[in-house]
Amino acid sequence: MTEYINMSHWAQSLAKPDWYIILDSDFSRLEEIAAKEKDPAKRKLIKKEAYEAVENALRVSRIPLAQSGPNLDKERKQVDTIVIHHTKNPAGMTLDRLNAMQLIRIYGRYFANPTIVSEKSLKGKPIWSGHFYNGQQVFWGYHWLIRENGVKEHILKDDYVGWHAGNWGINTSSIAICIDDDLSEKEPSNTVISSIADLINRRYSHVLRSKIIGHLDVNAQTECPGYLFHNSWQNKLLHKIN
Repeated sequence: MTEYINMSHWAQSLAKPDWYIILDSDFSRLEEIAAKEKDPAKRKLIKKEAYEAVENALRVSRIPLAQSGPNLDKERKQVDTIVIHHTKNPAGMTLDRLNAMQLIRIYGRYFANPTIVSEKSLKGKPIWSGHFYNGQQVFWGYHWLIRENGVKEHILKDDYVGWHAGNWGINTSSIAICIDDDLSEKEPSNTVISSIADLINRRYSHVLRSKIIGHLDVNAQTECPGYLFHNSWQNKLLHKIN
């Protein structure tokens, strides 16, 4: 029994190539309901059923995905920026759930309304990212996921353009590092901050300190990775950068 979505409708729609167009208005409805909910825990439950439906459909290969497509990474440039994010969810996000969330919120929305003229023909067709992880096509926007214990997971290759910033120019030249936690009202632990600093020092030491920024610095519509980033822990991170 589901409370917020018609599961039968979602299951039938997800089996169609243009599922993301069919379900867009219903997902927008969920987002509107969630935006009005004051309790953060309840707010996340409102969209949970939709994410679970997509995750389960992906797991059993029920969602039609393109087997080939345009090179969406053709504009990838040399990395000169690091963008810090948070999942805005409790720690412990699975890669499957993150994949489902970003498939519907990022790729689904773009394929429903491509903004690049040469990609207008993608509308209504099975989604293609051109990004693969362990042989499976994936839809993550982040290159790295940092766990609560400091473990670093490299989920997108550095030569893939991560769709994460809400700014295509930044996307083409940046690495997205996402913290597996909700930092809306708190700082990440010293373990997490040290892990990010170690990652940057080891792999991206050429990036200027001034270019190690938060998502909110390139997208005014978000507070990611939390308002405390500027007020506190950005400096803690930068002090650990060589």
